[in-house]
Amino acid sequence: MLRTLFRCAALAAAAIASAGTAGAQPLSTVMLGSKALSAGGIQAVALQRTRRAPSVAAFGVVLDPGPLISLSAQIAAARGTLAAARATTTLQRSEAARAAKLYRSQHNISQAAFQAAQSQLLVAQANQASAQARLGELLARARTDWGARLGSAAASGTAPLPELERGAEQIVEVSLPLGQSLPPASTHPRASTPDGKRVALRLVGRAPRAVAGVAGPSLYYLMATQDSAPIGTPLTVALSGHGTVAGVLIPASAVVWHDGQALVYRQGAPGTFVPVAVPTLTRAGGGYFVAEASDAALQPGQRIVVSGAALLFSASQSPPAAATARAAKPEDDD
Repeated sequence: MLRTLFRCAALAAAAIASAGTAGAQPLSTVMLGSKALSAGGIQAVALQRTRRAPSVAAFGVVLDPGPLISLSAQIAAARGTLAAARATTTLQRSEAARAAKLYRSQHNISQAAFQAAQSQLLVAQANQASAQARLGELLARARTDWGARLGSAAASGTAPLPELERGAEQIVEVSLPLGQSLPPASTHPRASTPDGKRVALRLVGRAPRAVAGVAGPSLYYLMATQDSAPIGTPLTVALSGHGTVAGVLIPASAVVWHDGQALVYRQGAPGTFVPVAVPTLTRAGGGYFVAEASDAALQPGQRIVVSGAALLFSASQSPPAAATARAAKPEDDD
């Protein structure tokens, strides 16, 4: 029994060491006796049918919040200018009314002074109208450039503007490919950076325009500072699509990789294990979801190996002679 365990472990080590250089090799069906199954810890479970929302692959990018923060500052400054213009208009209106009363009451002031007061009121009103137009332009730009939620935040200075200003959160724009309709908004989609780091996103709202080069509908999300990434970092995002699809969940321990292709081992007759390629995997919890299809190699009720898949992988390959010799060495030394 001990020798068998050493042999299985050595085979697995040899397979892992040679996996990067072996290249694509045909994999054969593995047949093991009950003693080998027990020694190798081979365990299989039946696949269960489940339903989940289909996943829609989307493209994300971390945006520079600077333009939004700058626009918010411009709106605040425009509001201040408008408030000052209104105060000036109120003062000049009072001065013009006083001048008119004095002029019409036995010409207590000159006509020139009366006309000057009227002109100053007109100038103040013109300045107020200009300030009002400038504020309206900035508010419209906030809505058209950043959408309802972020545009409103820029106009009022409310969340998430303070968080963006102090770097506590970042804006992520998520876009769908051209021709893909926008699914029901995923409030917390799955996302990851190019190095595989998982990040948490929180929905803000729909973006008002498509991203150049993508041309599909877009959504804005917020990313917390603990998941921060440099501006411009691309993200891989999986949004939940329309409706639900049937399929099976595969534990992560069941999946092995061969030449860039994911595969699992399906149990046929007792002690017989067939390598099955799984071309499309979608991460789900601690494993993967595979959509069910009439011609799919994996169906509910079939049994797959969830413990010992690496040992079966090594056994189904034809490792180089040197690797075989190295694998046998531990037993010879014993």
